[in-house]
This record gives sequence, structure tokens and C-alpha cells, in this order.
Amino acid sequence: MTERFWFNRMVEYWGIPTHLDLVEHVRRARLQVVQLGDFGPMFYGLAGDPQVDRSWVGMPLVGVRENLAYASHLFPRLHEAGARIVAQLSLSWHYGDHETGKGLWASWGQIWTQGLLGPPPLPTPSAAQEVMGDGALRCWPIEGRPYRAYSGCFCNPRWQSILKPMIRKALDLGVDGFMAHHNFSSFCRCSHCREYLVPLLGNKFSSAELQALFGQADPAQVQDLLSPGKDCPASLRQRYDLEVQRAVQLRRKEFFDELFIEYARSFKPDLLLSQWYHKYDFGPHDERSLLPSELWARDEDYIWYSQGGHKGRSAIQQGHLADMGLPARFIRAAGGGRPFVVNKYDSRRLRLSIAEAAAHNAASLAFHLPSFDDRAISREEYYAPITRYHRFLAERESLFHPARSWAQLALVYPRRAELEAEAHSLDALRRLGRLLEDDHQLFDILLDEQLIESGKDYEALILPEIRRLSRAEGEWLRAFVEEGGRLVFTGETGTLLPDGRPYADCPLRAWEQGAKRVLYVQAGPWKAEEKEIAPGIRMPVYPLLEQDPFGRGFLEQLRPLLGAPALRTDAPWWVRVRAWRPQRESALVLHWINYHQDEETSIEVPCPTGPLQVDCAVPEGCAVERVEWLYPEMRAPSLLPHTFSEGRVKFTIPRLIVYGLSVVYLNK
Repeated sequence: MTERFWFNRMVEYWGIPTHLDLVEHVRRARLQVVQLGDFGPMFYGLAGDPQVDRSWVGMPLVGVRENLAYASHLFPRLHEAGARIVAQLSLSWHYGDHETGKGLWASWGQIWTQGLLGPPPLPTPSAAQEVMGDGALRCWPIEGRPYRAYSGCFCNPRWQSILKPMIRKALDLGVDGFMAHHNFSSFCRCSHCREYLVPLLGNKFSSAELQALFGQADPAQVQDLLSPGKDCPASLRQRYDLEVQRAVQLRRKEFFDELFIEYARSFKPDLLLSQWYHKYDFGPHDERSLLPSELWARDEDYIWYSQGGHKGRSAIQQGHLADMGLPARFIRAAGGGRPFVVNKYDSRRLRLSIAEAAAHNAASLAFHLPSFDDRAISREEYYAPITRYHRFLAERESLFHPARSWAQLALVYPRRAELEAEAHSLDALRRLGRLLEDDHQLFDILLDEQLIESGKDYEALILPEIRRLSRAEGEWLRAFVEEGGRLVFTGETGTLLPDGRPYADCPLRAWEQGAKRVLYVQAGPWKAEEKEIAPGIRMPVYPLLEQDPFGRGFLEQLRPLLGAPALRTDAPWWVRVRAWRPQRESALVLHWINYHQDEETSIEVPCPTGPLQVDCAVPEGCAVERVEWLYPEMRAPSLLPHTFSEGRVKFTIPRLIVYGLSVVYLNK
């Protein structure tokens, strides 16, 4: 089996940028992946319309042929410079107006020719769109976007017959992969969706339940399967909504697989594939959160989650970092170590964006870059930090990959609760995770279903409201503690079996009154408070530690439970740290990220911090050879004076600008 392609240096552009020398940028920054453009229905519908801003076309020029010719000239040069090209392509949404002949309805006769996409699969695109109950096309206006939004139906084979030639055309241009975006389809009222839903509802609900839902026990006889009756019991309606949403996500995955795993990879088996999804504010709901683990991102090469607006704006005084630490830990656990992107649309903190991605073993940089004429940043201010930081990663790749986490703790993620769409299932995890980060604890996130397999890799486990536990997991936790492991659990942890039935005899119940190596936290103020971090901008924010008696109390109980922490440091809370053991170097690498910046400037202006005192455990059986300090702005690494005693190394970091590595080189 060939090794999976790994990368941590990339750029993403919504279109193909013509206002910078992309080939030179790839060469100078040693970029591995360039994700760009649009090669799907948004492009083919709007490319020839000069009235539409090119940002919605996803390509820079006017005209389909003109843009394809531009790409065909650019792509070989990007390959020669060393990058793989990932083409973006909308799987459902596109813009136009079927009544006035805009979008695909305007371009239909021009794009289906022998020189472009081949013979037309349909006389008109209308027969492939989502429809309403009366048969009218489903469409709606979105402020600021061209014309109306439409969505191709993911159950309708005619929509696939439109997308496949677009995929093939991109392959002919030489792309190395696809990023599927705007994959927001749901079931509509067409016959194809109905054919998909009838057997599904028949399997999920009894005749009596169907009667209560629709007034009809046979789903094949129900006129509108997407609209339960108004007299349906609320609990049954809630279950129906969950099952339909689960089916939507399953069909979305099937649709992606049919187009890319089965079709596109039949031409190019090593295609890089990913899907653009959204996990706002690190909540439990996203476009595939209801998929079982065996399907979650299966056969995808990298994971992409956008985090929503204002994730690039910090407010240190209010306690808001706009960081990616918890989402990054989750995606690494769920994705099995594949490359991933946490997209925050952070087009100002350029160095910080690369730094935090690198520190979490993720890929960077990912944001849309508009014209420099529309921004306070200049071309030079854009090039310089990205080139410097990406080259820093490239020149020291052996310190980044392959590597395994050096974490003392694991914070357990309630994946089973997420599969049941429990709205508040992540509240406790987010709260405790923030405290761990502020206290500079070295920790990972572990899915609840990974507990028995991977929990043994950690000295301590924290179960924040992990209500669903199997009997085997309860017994495993008892053995974990008896063998010296530390355990923290909260409130309702272990009260349910995995299927949601009450769990009367979970071993955790006996520990609620206290036990050696166990800390029980009965309740906490789990939810963040909405605060104004800037005029007109409100975000969920946790209190600063000096204003947080619960947080201080939790950490005061946690520290003695852990005994000797893996890391002690006097770094301020706005400095984050991750630790990794590279497999090609005999070293322990601590990644330091400073989020403190001048928040009133239009470009990135860091506020350096330091000196920072560090006291860190080293792997058992190892001694310290030397400690190096290196960061992208420095000419060469510097040696840090250190002491080593009883398995711990102590040293001082003189100054942290944005990002730095303290590399503890080891020998046996």
C-alpha cells in the first residue's frame, strides 16, 4: 500500500488569482497544495455573464473558454513548481433565474458542445433541480449574491449527468483532486427523493408511528413525506426530523462517493478528495455529524471545516482568542491523523494562521484572498509572512511529520451524543478544554468510541458529560484507575448505555462520593456568555481565569490529581502549546503560539511575550542532549541553556513573537 500523501503547506483561493504570481509563490514558499477556482455549475452558469462579480463565478475572466484556456496554461506551470492542484466544485448550489434566462439557463446551449462538455444530457437544466410540492423549481434569493440560488437534486440521476462532464473536463485540465463545496442538498418533492424515502421511512417507523405521523400507515400512499401532520406528537416529530436529517447526510455521502470515488477515481485513482463543511463555534452539528464513524470522511484525503465568521478577530481583554485548538484536536482524532484545515477566514493574522495549523499538525494557510485593491494589506505584506512561515515548515519537515502527540491527558468527545443530535452535548467539553488550554496542559481529544482502544495511551482521562458508556467501557475505566490511571468525570457521565437506555449499575456511580485517583465534578457553568468583542460583533466567550472561581477551583483540584504535570510554564493564557514526538528525529518538540496582537491595526502586528520559563517531562529512559529554540523570523536556531534532573528538563525561552519551537533533542 502506498503511503497516504501528507501535507501542511497549502493556499486556497475562491477563484484563480490573477493579481499575484501564483507560480512564483508556490516555488518560493514550497507549497504542496493549491486549492482554487470553481469547475462546476456555478462557473458554467455565470462565466459568460459580465454583470456578475467574478467572486461568484470562481474564475477570473469573462467566458467559459477563456477561463479554461487560462487554467490549461497555468496548471502545468504550477505542477512544475511542485504543487498539486485541487479544483473546487459545487455539488448542488448554483445561481441564475429560470424565468428570465440567467445562469445555466442562459449558458446551456453554449456549454454542451463537442469542444466543451459534449452533447447535452438534457434539453434544459430544469429537470435536474430540486422542486416544490407543486412541481415548481425550488429557488430563493440570497442578499448580495447573483440572481437566485438553486440546488440540483442529489437523488436525481439527471443532476449527476450534468456534473460528471464538468468533473471530466477538470480532469482533462490536469487537476490532482477535488474539493466538493456547497453540498447543501436536502430531499425535495420530486419522484426520485420519494423513491429514496419510502423504504427508509418504512424501515425506521412502525405502521402505528407512520399513522401518527401522516395519518397513513403505508408511506407509499402519503402524498408529502416531508410534512408530518400538525397533530403528530412532538416526540415522534423530533425523532422523524432526526431520521430524515440522518438520511440526508447518508445520501449526501452516497452522492459524493458516486461522483468522485466511483466516477472520478476511475480516471485518476490517486485523486485528492475532500469536502467543504462547517462546524460553527465547535458545535455538535455539521453536515456529516450524523454519519457513523465508518462513513465519516471515508475515502477522503483531507478534512476541511470552516468555523464561521469572526474567527480571525481576537479580543484579549474579553477573553476571546479566535483559536482553533479544540476543533483541531477533534478533527485529528476523528480523521485518524489525515491532513486537515480549520478555515477561519483569517486574512489578517497571516503568520498566526500558519503557526496554529502547524502546531496542531494541520495544513495551512486557508482563506480567500480578494484583490489587493480592496484591502489594507499590500502584495508585499501578503507574500512575505506566508513565504517565510511556509519555508520554515518545509525546511524542518522532519520535526513535523511523521509525529505522534506527546500528551498527558485525553479529553473525551461525546460522539454518540452527537449522533443523536443532542444540542448541548459539547458544552462541558468546550468549557473544560478551554481551562486546560489556559493552564497549558498537554492534552488530546479522544472520541468516546475510541476509549478502550486508545485511552491506555494517556495518564489521565477527562469525561465531560459523556452520558453514553457501554458496560465494557465502564469496566475498562475501573481497571484503568486501579492500574494507576487518573480519571475526571462530570455530572451525567455514565448514566446511559450507548443506545440511550438508563444505565443503573455503571461503575462510575460508586466514585461520585470520592475515590483515590478520581475527581468527580457534579456540575459546572458549562455554557459560554455572549459578549461584544467589537462594535456590533458578539461571540460566545468564557471568563478570564481571575474572574472565574469555578475555573480556578477545577484546576486546583486537577493539578494534585495529576501529580507531576507533563509541562509547567509561566506563559500567559494567550500563549498556547502543543507537544509532539517526531519519528524521524530523536526529539521532543514543543510548539508555542502567541495570540497577543495589536487588535486595532489593519495588518498583523504581534505583541511579543517573554521570557517564558519551561519545566517539561521527557520520555522515560531518555536524557537531554541539547535544547534548540527556533522560529521563522530568526536566521539560525539558538541553543538554550538547560538543566536535566529526574526525568525533567528546565530552560527559558527568551522571547516569543508569534510562533516558535523548543526542540529538546534526546538520547538514551
